[in-house]
Amino acid sequence: MEALRGAAPHLLEMDRVSKAFLGVPVLHQVSLSLDEGEVLGVVGENGAGKSTLMKILAGIYRPDEGTIKLGSEAFAPHKPRDALNAGIIVVHQELSQFPDQTVAENIFAGGLPRTAVGTVRRGQLMRDARAVLDQVGLDIAPSTRIRSLSLAQRQLVEIGRALSRRARVIVLDEPTATLTSHEVRILVATVARLKKTGVGIIFISHHLEEVFEICDRVTVMRDGYSVETRAVQDWTEETLVRAMVNRPISSFFPKQDIRLGAALLEVENLSSGERFADVSFDVRAGEIYGIAGLVGAGRTEILKTIFGALPMTGGRIRVDGKGYIPRSPRRSLRDGMVLTPEDRKAEGLILPFSIRQNIALSTLKALARWGILSSRAIQRLANASIESLRIRATSASQEVRRLSGGNQQKVVLARAITASPRIFLLDEPTRGVDVGAKVEVYNLIGQLAAKGAAVVIVSSDLLELLGLCDRIGVMRARRMAGEVDRAEFSQDRLMSLAAVG
Repeated sequence: MEALRGAAPHLLEMDRVSKAFLGVPVLHQVSLSLDEGEVLGVVGENGAGKSTLMKILAGIYRPDEGTIKLGSEAFAPHKPRDALNAGIIVVHQELSQFPDQTVAENIFAGGLPRTAVGTVRRGQLMRDARAVLDQVGLDIAPSTRIRSLSLAQRQLVEIGRALSRRARVIVLDEPTATLTSHEVRILVATVARLKKTGVGIIFISHHLEEVFEICDRVTVMRDGYSVETRAVQDWTEETLVRAMVNRPISSFFPKQDIRLGAALLEVENLSSGERFADVSFDVRAGEIYGIAGLVGAGRTEILKTIFGALPMTGGRIRVDGKGYIPRSPRRSLRDGMVLTPEDRKAEGLILPFSIRQNIALSTLKALARWGILSSRAIQRLANASIESLRIRATSASQEVRRLSGGNQQKVVLARAITASPRIFLLDEPTRGVDVGAKVEVYNLIGQLAAKGAAVVIVSSDLLELLGLCDRIGVMRARRMAGEVDRAEFSQDRLMSLAAVG
């Protein structure tokens, strides 16, 4: 059977594909293959060439060298329409949908069923959309407006749109970057159903646990090369990370021995309505304190309450030994506290603004003379941040939305640092960031602690918390279930507290 399968043509084969822009090579003879009913993981740091390769497959770019085959036929798309007609659909991280139109209208956009006189056949449209929604396991009315859906539901609608076009190959580009764990489960189940229909899926993700769960094989890309492809069971997290970044995972967490000072932040029986209750912990100068727990346990809400973005309904807070009432984010920022939010695009950045403008937002008063902002001072501040945090950009005037996820996160952190706070509240500081950029963020967090700041980190990545933190508090059912010292750290211990106590 294996011999017969080996002799049959792949569903998709990209062979020795190369691409350069303005004479600078970005892909070097990259090869990969995909079979019917298979999920191929494609992983690598930002800049490894993943997106460029997928844009060639989607007909957005044309390769300088190399060939592509669909089945036994040569495939050379000159434009995106060629790829669509061939059944190759790319579901991008940034969804392209019409929020005020219905689910049905989005699924069949550009191909609505019409009568002989051009009017839409509403009944047929709804029936066809229902069939597509059933195929992706989405139990919503086809007449629902897109803007009322969750991100996971919108992702599934986009996959349904791909299936309505008789997709043979679906590329999922960072599909879980902004989803909750429950929403990820829905997407994973949908991918499993699609495999059974014979659709080939290319799955691009920075979340390695999802790669191991979803994929059949994994191709690693690094610096524009396809480094290695193995069956997923032949990889471990250690070998996969080493192939991606060419260094061992143990080097990710350069934990420093820091002499801790007095408590800078003390939280006693803190409550915020039904969001969480009776939470207590303290963080000393130079200490990194982690907050773990399942989604919905109240982790994010704790940080927002301390910062003044949510109401405090009970308990006490002390900052540097003195009683503190968080009246507003602006007041907290002025008092030496800063919060970097979980959703950097919606809450942490103004995407059309430049790097320079975003970094300056927390210190506008200090950058003004006689009420007028000094463009020279803003430029100096931005240039210093770009250099010290190694933000990869063309210049300080580059729009933040044009940056990679890792560099966007560095801009968020740069703005936080420029406010010179003593207390950092970091909510999912490496979400959607590739493994190489994570190391740089970890180094930065370590440097903040070494300078005497108190750092609180909320993270869904247990390895991240175990590697960075001095102590970890674990939330369960909106209450603090327990606290673990570094000497007793283990994933089993944290999960036991988070799930069953």
